[in-house]
Amino acid sequence: MGREEYTGNNMHRRTGRQAGGRAANQTAGRTTNQSAYSPVRARQIARRRRQQRKRRRQMMAALAVVVLLAGGGAFGFRQASLQKHRQEYAEQGIAALDSQNYEQAVTDFNAAIDLNHGKIGSFESQMLLYRAEAEYRSEDYQAALATYETLYGKDEQNETYRTGLALCLLETGDYDRALTLGVIPGQIYNRMAKDQINAGNYDEALATIETGLSEAGADDEGRKELTFNQAVAWEYKGDYKKALEILEDYDQKYTAEGNAARELAFLRTRQGNN
Repeated sequence: MGREEYTGNNMHRRTGRQAGGRAANQTAGRTTNQSAYSPVRARQIARRRRQQRKRRRQMMAALAVVVLLAGGGAFGFRQASLQKHRQEYAEQGIAALDSQNYEQAVTDFNAAIDLNHGKIGSFESQMLLYRAEAEYRSEDYQAALATYETLYGKDEQNETYRTGLALCLLETGDYDRALTLGVIPGQIYNRMAKDQINAGNYDEALATIETGLSEAGADDEGRKELTFNQAVAWEYKGDYKKALEILEDYDQKYTAEGNAARELAFLRTRQGNN
């Protein structure tokens, strides 16, 4: 008979062969299960690690977006604040310019320009143009000239800049350079002629006036003044008849007012005496 075995208080009768075979089968089963489990477990671990790395990358990307958005928001706020202050200075400067407070206007326009730390864009160019106007109106022609030089240096084809620069050169006596700009020739030649008349050089003045009339456009403000000073030059030369003819033509074209009306009345009187 086979050997009997006991477990607890109950007795199970098993043969040694049966017990040994079952134990062998259980051991073999555990070995088989462990061999099958290890590759699966390894794959699961590797998959989890890949997922963790992916999540970390996603979190880092999300954090970068948040940082960028936060920085962009701060930049946008700064830009909005800058624009607000620039606009405030611009409005203050224009108000001062309109009220003929030219010194304050220049101060405000400078403040608006300085906010961009030396960079000159379209806004700064507009502020420079306003500043030049304030400087010119205050008869600070050298300052206005410097401002127009800056604008002209940025865009030599801009007729507004060229005209402003020519007017400043006219006031500072640089007639030759003013003429090279190709604008307001009538006004430039008229100023030259007035200087010559004041110096008693009437023939030179008449020659200058003829050149000015030939170069001035039909709508050039200088043409009107050239015609008037042409009559003045002839009057100073003593040719009242010639002066009267020119001034009567002036009256027909422009309607004589102020000094021209008085001059016309005087010449008619002189003509009657002749």
